[in-house]
Amino acid sequence: MIVILGPTGTGKSEIGINLAHKIDGEIINADSRQIYRGMTIGTAKPNLENTKSVPHHLFDCKDPDENFSVFEFKGLVSDAACEIQSRGKIPILVGGTGQYLIALLENWTLDGGPPNPQLREHLSDRLSRLGLENLVEELTNTSPDLANIIDLHNPRRVIRALEKIHNTDNYAKISLQNGLHDLGNVPIFGIQMPRNRLYLQVDSRADDMIRNGWIPETQTLLDSGYGTDLSAMGGIGYKEISEYLLGNSTWAFCISKIKSRTHRLIRTQSNWFRRIDRSVTWFDSHESNPEKISDQISRLMT
Repeated sequence: MIVILGPTGTGKSEIGINLAHKIDGEIINADSRQIYRGMTIGTAKPNLENTKSVPHHLFDCKDPDENFSVFEFKGLVSDAACEIQSRGKIPILVGGTGQYLIALLENWTLDGGPPNPQLREHLSDRLSRLGLENLVEELTNTSPDLANIIDLHNPRRVIRALEKIHNTDNYAKISLQNGLHDLGNVPIFGIQMPRNRLYLQVDSRADDMIRNGWIPETQTLLDSGYGTDLSAMGGIGYKEISEYLLGNSTWAFCISKIKSRTHRLIRTQSNWFRRIDRSVTWFDSHESNPEKISDQISRLMT
């Protein structure tokens, strides 16, 4: 298996598809939002042309009101990778959800651990100053699996969940009982870009997504009964557009919040990738185009 990771908007998907053509590979999704059906434009899923040219796995496998955990992700990736390898192909795991990637690569599980009074005081202070929404947003971005299974309207539970995430000493190594066993030598390639350039790129992408139908896509989800209280509907853009459609915010506030949340997500993703305890070969997608980067990765794999 090969892993391609990096913050949102760096061009990972295109690089992964190009690489798959070169090495006879298939793509496995490692983006916690792209698993949901009906959320295509706002999560930047590969288009039909791409999915026809290269098989893609773990996309559109859950409805927005279904829970999805890091443990389920690990099992599904293991199953998909083993099935791909059984046909003589190479699995290419592509995505930016840092917690999912690290949990898979290092076989981590999250233990509750003891309370952290200092951290709890800090989070309680943030709750007082910035409101519950600020804490929920951090939880949703950093640990979608925990956000899916706790009451996000309960400040005590949200604070406790954030304690678990911040207290990295509470992560314990476990072994996968089935499927993929030896992940210690999996090559990991990271795609990055200067932060200011990446901010401009994702801002432009958000505008393109709006033009391509993000608003009607969100309206369809609301009309299908998927409310804003769902974790999936709290994803970047879907929450803001829902509030706009429901008459609770202006369009100017909506698009501004989408872009600022995306910038924050980029910072969060980068922090997760720093936790990886092994070597990552990084490429700058601002300096090199996707074709050139995929060529370089292909040569490194031979």
